[in-house]
Formats: sequence, structure tokens, C-alpha cells
Amino acid sequence: MRKYSKFMLIFALVILVVMAGAGYPAFAQKKKLVIWGWDFRATKDIAPQIEQFKAKHPDVEIEAIDMGPGDLHDKFLIATVSGTGAPDVTFEVDTMSRKYYEMGTIYPLTDLIPNHEELFIKAINYRWTHEGELMGAPYDTGPFVIFYRKDILDDAGIDFTTNVTNMQEFLEIGKKITIPDKRYMSVIFAGQLQPFVQSRGGKISNIKNELLFDNSIVAEVAQYMVDVVNKYKIAEYSSPWTPAAYEKVKEGRWACLPMWYWYQSFALKDIAYKPELVGKWRIARMLPWRKGDPPTGADFTCGGIFLVSKQTQYPDLAKELAASLCSKDAQADQARRRGIFPVNVQALEELSKWEDPFFGGQRPFKIGLELLRDTPVMQFGSKYSVIEGVLTTAMDRMIFDGVPVTKAIKDAKKQAEVELK
Repeated sequence: MRKYSKFMLIFALVILVVMAGAGYPAFAQKKKLVIWGWDFRATKDIAPQIEQFKAKHPDVEIEAIDMGPGDLHDKFLIATVSGTGAPDVTFEVDTMSRKYYEMGTIYPLTDLIPNHEELFIKAINYRWTHEGELMGAPYDTGPFVIFYRKDILDDAGIDFTTNVTNMQEFLEIGKKITIPDKRYMSVIFAGQLQPFVQSRGGKISNIKNELLFDNSIVAEVAQYMVDVVNKYKIAEYSSPWTPAAYEKVKEGRWACLPMWYWYQSFALKDIAYKPELVGKWRIARMLPWRKGDPPTGADFTCGGIFLVSKQTQYPDLAKELAASLCSKDAQADQARRRGIFPVNVQALEELSKWEDPFFGGQRPFKIGLELLRDTPVMQFGSKYSVIEGVLTTAMDRMIFDGVPVTKAIKDAKKQAEVELK
């Protein structure tokens, strides 16, 4: 009897081992995918989509890890170059991702999203395509808009939508709104140079990292920025990303904020949030430069994208996970919950019906979508951050040191040529 029991036990153990090895659902080991993100991209922004994916694939475990953007950039680059240690899916800045496109170290998603040219915003599709292939799952962008305090302008008898139709009128209205050292029409900072130039039809650089900013359009825009600060004194030259800046927003010390759309999410509605200001903010499109110019627009130089590393053990699953993050439903959900401006046109068309009480019932996604359809294509290469840094220094010299605009620009070009070698 004991021999029989021992035999049955051994037989049962053999069956269990065979079943597990054959992938029998009850005993198969779970497949694991690791996804990296920053600023809660992996653990908060896309959490519902991760849960949906796990429900569809109960045999898959997903580990979501957030880290600082700098750490993520460095770690993913090191892992890619060394050939080991990369996650299955990572969130990256799309313009910084071009080096991976060219290295051939990530999986394209064209087979899963063959209609990507129609599905995502056309004006900026260069950021996630390479040689006709869709190189990742594009996440968000930032159309350049003007946030303004309707109540402040109302008190001055000014209707922004009729009295401010171009950048020259913006300057004139600023003279009426500004109260030196107490309130300014606007905030000016070096990062605005690119979208202002883009709205004028000019270029800073291109996908090949060529330097295209030593020209009359860039000089004209830079001179305007200098003048509104130093000559007309209707704007403060200041960073909009500091605690002091958020306090100024709360206190109404800046009547207008020419800014990328995503500023409303983390700043106006979060860090600088003040309940009594809800409904007093409004959004206006990027303004034409002069009266009679056609409607124009500008976009952020970069956005987010989810990449699938070729180091993954499960390429089909990793690609499916990444692709699911840029679907219409996923991006509409992310926009409603987290305030991103998605790049999926179907999601934007659905969101365009939504009225935002924070902006007095305006339809911000409708405004942004219309703006992007008028936005000229402006391509950037993988080294744009170097060029942007040089131009920031140039703007500082113009504003603080009084260096003539044309000289500062020519000096910036020489410096960039050295740094790009």
C-alpha cells in the first residue's frame, strides 16, 4: 500500500512538471514586461491602460518604474549601447529618440498601426517616423497658446478676442495693462523664441541639426522679445517654472502667459491653482505677427513617445502594450485625467466637444486642434537641446547685457558649431 502511495505521489509530481513545462495555464510562469517612465508616466498616467492590458493577458506581469527624466535618458542610452539592461518599453522625448531610430535598436510599430500617417497629427509626424516606419507610440505634444486673465482685461475695458488679433496689438494692449513692478502684460523667456519663430514661418534648425537661425526672421522675433522687456517694459524676462513664478500667476502679476498647452495641467490647475480664479482664465490661439497675416500656430519642439527595445524577450507583447497607449480611447482617457494634449486625431476630435469650466466653458482641445492644423512643420534633430541651450545664452546676453541682436545671434551660431562637432 505504501509502495502504491509513493508511486502515485511520484506520478503526480511528474504530471505537474510536464504540465508546467507545456505552458498549462494553471502552472505556467508569468511573462514579465518592464516599462520605464518619468513624472508618473508609468505609474500614474497610463495605469488604467496597464491594468486593461493585464486583464487581456493574465499570463503577463508588468513592472512600472518611474524615475527622473535625466536618469531615464542616461540609463536607457547606456543600456542600449551596452546591449543589456534596457526595459521592454520606455518613455522618451521623441526628438531625443531619433538616435535610436538610426541605431536600429528599437522595434517599429508600423505592423500594428499601419494607418499612423492619418491617425496622428501630420504637422509633427517626423518626430516618430523614420524611413516610412512608425518608430514608437506617440503620446503627447504642446500647441503654443496664450493663456490670459479675462477679468483683468475686462477691468481695463479690453476684449482680448477683438482687441488683440496680432503681436503688434498685443504690444499696444500691454502698455495699457502693465503697472510696473506690480503687474505686467506678459512673461518673456528664452524658450519662446522657437515657437515665435515657427509662427513667423522661420526655422531654428532641422532634422539634420543644421543651424538655420542666423536670418532676418529670427532677428526680428528676438528684437521684439528684447523690446517688450527693455524698451516698452510690458513684460518680465523670467522663468515660468519656479515657485516665484507660480506665486505671480496666483497673484495676477502676469495678465497673459504665451505658453505651451501642457502648462495648464501642471501649473495653472495644479501648482499655481487658486479656486477663486477658476473661470477667469481663457485660452487664445497663437497670434499672427502682423495685421493681415494668415492664421498661424506653433508647437512644442518635442513630445513623448513610448519605445520598444529590441532587448525585450517578448517583442510581440511589448509592441502590443506600446501600441495600446496611443489608441483613441487611451489618449482620450489620459487627456481627461492628466491634462495631456494627445496626438491621436480621433481622440482629439472626441475631446473637442468637451467644455472646460476652468477656462469659462471654452473647448481647449478644439482650439488646439485647429491651431495645429495651421502650424507649419518645423523639424528638429537629436541635438536640438544643444542648439536651444546656445540660443538661451544668446537671449540672456541680449536682455541683460544689451548685446545687439544680430551680434548675439552670430556669436550663438559660432558657439553652436563648436559644440556640435
